[in-house]
Parts: sequence; C-alpha cells; structure tokens
Amino acid sequence: MSLKRRKRKARRRMAQYKLNKAENVQVTINNVAKTKIVNGRAIVTYSNYIRLAPNKIYTTDDEAMLNFFKNYKRKVRYNASLERVLLENGVPYEIEYCRSCGGKVKKISYQVVEVME
Repeated sequence: MSLKRRKRKARRRMAQYKLNKAENVQVTINNVAKTKIVNGRAIVTYSNYIRLAPNKIYTTDDEAMLNFFKNYKRKVRYNASLERVLLENGVPYEIEYCRSCGGKVKKISYQVVEVME
C-alpha cells in the first residue's frame, strides 16, 4: 500500500450517529449533503432526505454529513410535555421566543441526531 493511500485511509475515520433518546418514532431529515470519493476527487451529491429509526446506530465516514448532523436542530412550537420528555432523557434544549411577533410565541429547539465520535 502506498504512503499516500495509507495517509488518506488514516484521515478517514468512522463515526456513529443515532437519534436522541427522546425520539421514539422514525424521523425524516431533509437536505442532507453526502460526499463520495471517485478517482481521488471528492464529489458532493445531495440527498433529498434521510430517514432514521429509533434505537438504531448508523455508521459513516462522511465528514459533511456528520457536520450537518452536529449543527441540525429541530425548532418546534413550545409544548410542556415535549419539554418534560427532553428533560427526562437528558437532551439539551433551548427555549426561544419569536422575534417577528414580539416574543408572543415560544419555541423549543433541540438536537435531533446524536453524533458519537
């Protein structure tokens, strides 16, 4: 195996990701970027969606996808039962107020996918 190939292989590390503990149904996430290495060049392709099942661990070496999952947060209208479920499962969340309506509407934002490196 050539030195270049060994270095390239060493740089690519596998990481695992899964839905957080609060999600108990299948979740579909839109606009996930995927990259492929073809003939030594990185080619970026975009998938319309990816569907994740609860209690299942996925593995990838795609850095773009992992970065997308690390930054992806779901923002939904405030719900006391959702806040309770997030607290019980130890999922970090933020309560935000709508800026356009003067703070009348509360929203909860939380990370849907947990990336384990």
